[in-house]
Amino acid sequence: MLENPDLLVLISIPLLIGFAIVVCYNLLVTRMANLAYREGVITVIIGSSSHFEIAIATAIAIYGVGSIAALGTTMGLFWEVPVMLGIVYLGKYLRKRSYWKGKPL
Repeated sequence: MLENPDLLVLISIPLLIGFAIVVCYNLLVTRMANLAYREGVITVIIGSSSHFEIAIATAIAIYGVGSIAALGTTMGLFWEVPVMLGIVYLGKYLRKRSYWKGKPL
């Protein structure tokens, strides 16, 4: 797989687009639910997380270690960590901008 980095890019593009859509959706839902910062940012992080660990195990069990399905799920896990860190920094930025206006629970 390392001999063909184009495949890694092709797999990464829809994963990153999917993460962006889910994060934006979760941001809108937490704002519409009138959550406070703590509840809002935690909800966005948990809601934007995927269960790639289970997907990796399933893909390897069904298709084998060297399959494209196993590579795709591994790339998802690879991108999930930086996306979650980005959400933390985005949450701090949005807190300064008073994005979440609700009262703490």
